[in-house]
Amino acid sequence: MEINAFTNTSKTFNLNMLQMSSLIPVSLFFIFFLVKKYYQKRVLLPPGPPKLPFIGNMHHLVDPAPHRVLKHLATKYGPIMHLQLGFVSTIVVSSAEGARQIMKTHDSIFSNRPKLVAPKILGYNYTDIAFAPYGSYWRQLKKICIIELSTTKSMDSTRFIREEEVKSLAQSISLSSEPINLSESLFALNHNIITRTTFGSKFDDELRFRLSIREGTSLAAGFQIGDFFPSLGFVAKLTRMNKRMEDCLVELSSIMDEKIQKHIDQRKIKKPEHERLIDVLLRFKDEGGLDQPLTTDNIKSVLLDVFTGASENSSNIVEWAMTEMIRNPSVMEKAQAEVRRVIGEKVRPIIEESDLPKLGYMQMVVKETLRFHPPVPLLLPRESMERCTIDGYEIPSETRVIVNFWAIARDPVSWKDPDVFNPERFKDETKDFKGHDFEYIPFGAGRRVCPGISLGMATTELSLASLLYHFDWKLPYEEKPEDVDMTETCGMTCYKTSSLLLVPTLRFPITM
Repeated sequence: MEINAFTNTSKTFNLNMLQMSSLIPVSLFFIFFLVKKYYQKRVLLPPGPPKLPFIGNMHHLVDPAPHRVLKHLATKYGPIMHLQLGFVSTIVVSSAEGARQIMKTHDSIFSNRPKLVAPKILGYNYTDIAFAPYGSYWRQLKKICIIELSTTKSMDSTRFIREEEVKSLAQSISLSSEPINLSESLFALNHNIITRTTFGSKFDDELRFRLSIREGTSLAAGFQIGDFFPSLGFVAKLTRMNKRMEDCLVELSSIMDEKIQKHIDQRKIKKPEHERLIDVLLRFKDEGGLDQPLTTDNIKSVLLDVFTGASENSSNIVEWAMTEMIRNPSVMEKAQAEVRRVIGEKVRPIIEESDLPKLGYMQMVVKETLRFHPPVPLLLPRESMERCTIDGYEIPSETRVIVNFWAIARDPVSWKDPDVFNPERFKDETKDFKGHDFEYIPFGAGRRVCPGISLGMATTELSLASLLYHFDWKLPYEEKPEDVDMTETCGMTCYKTSSLLLVPTLRFPITM
């Protein structure tokens, strides 16, 4: 009896200890939460909406277009607003002046990136350019990409690739008897351009790689619990989303490993006449020259960044531009008349990049599209590296910062009739999208400005000029322009939820 009683007591004690030990993580979790709340009350943070227990303001962002929700909140709480997203203290900037302070005045403080879940997995542990920590590694890789992709010399050396691929797109459209899915056609175009630009040739399994890229960007845009509750990162590892990202990375890596090895073998046989980005990266890997050794995984992370940015952004810009012109026929007529006049004056009527500076009205259409439908409405998040003060508010170290360019581009303080698509506004407008005018920063600004602006814009303008010159366009199935679905989905980029379907009629033949 005494033995049984002792055994039962021991079991009860062990059970109680087990239950108590299971409560320790939860207890620590809430202690951390309360301490954080107490600390934030002592700091003069910017104003913001009321916060719910535990989740803070996350309920405000349960929307397919969070940039619109944040703009609405900013009208109530100000252009510099504080949100508590789970455990993450976040500042949302919705004015040009606020963006100037983050990206210029205090750019050295806000040049870091937060450690999010998707870039850790799909970016090979933050070794890509977009999400690499601010420092020498990031600076050196950015410099390499700018030199190899966006300088005048590099642009001239790859111009023939863009012209050939755009001509090939026009040829394939002219042979089609079905409505064109413009989104898919443009994505394939830009993907082919960037693979040839970085490797010198297309991928053998181009479709497989392109679909994997699309899968990766889609997964990266999903909700990740670790992004808002970093202390619960261990839970995130158990989610299905993480497993899908890991599987996607395996697929992407296997394709790139094969392509890189094939490129290495070809280099052994014959040195390339012109070095591409992959050649430069492999040279740094083999010979050194950077502050830290470059690995194959580092190379793949950089290439994935380039592939994703070049394929998604340019495709979305052209699709939105065509959508707006279909809904505004007078804009389409002016743009087509200009392109056809400029090309028609040439002895050989083909579209070349040297023609683009003469297409002033079409460039205004592109600029207005970037304002009205920015490819990345919420610019990639930043994170403060030390404490600073903005407009009298204290911004603690390791505070996440989101610049809502969509709100800035719709701000009546900076733009007349901001909710109207009007290319003519840029006729006498001097604002430039290269990061100097903070009313107009679709590609960001400061140290973290997009390094591929020149390449992306050349591809965008050339492909749009080709579509306008060679074809007349109409909607299928007797759809009316005013009925075109303008619903947008905001993930890594902001794209049309329903792809634009158009019926082309060949107006001027493609000269091969």
